[in-house]
Amino acid sequence: MSHSLRLALFLVLVLYMSQPSTTYSLFKKYGVLIINGFQNQTLNIHCKSEDDDLGLQHIPVNGEFQWHFRINYWGTTLFFCNMWWSGGHRSLDVFWADNKFIVDDCGDSDCRWMGEEDGIYLYISKHNEYRLQSRWEPWQA
Repeated sequence: MSHSLRLALFLVLVLYMSQPSTTYSLFKKYGVLIINGFQNQTLNIHCKSEDDDLGLQHIPVNGEFQWHFRINYWGTTLFFCNMWWSGGHRSLDVFWADNKFIVDDCGDSDCRWMGEEDGIYLYISKHNEYRLQSRWEPWQA
């Protein structure tokens, strides 16, 4: 094995070993799925992170919007969304690089959120059900 190849392998090993001490990986792709669970309303969302602006999305009844990404090297990836409909609005974090959130809540796969008339729900993988995370804030007159 050549000296440059050994050096390259050593550097890859050092990079891998210096990741934040959690079970998620720099190489694994994660995702967020937002579902419109309304009976007859469009769910409007604008999601972004420090580095990515996913733009304004109008999700029709029973429709969904999804994106995938990798956690950054420092383990600080955070996505948040502004969501609204005629009955109210809310801003909330929809993904953060925290091992408990990723494994316990998202089930080490896509984080699934659903907007319904009474609030915004997250699918909690370990309980196999959607649970209310936030109620809508009413529009100010």
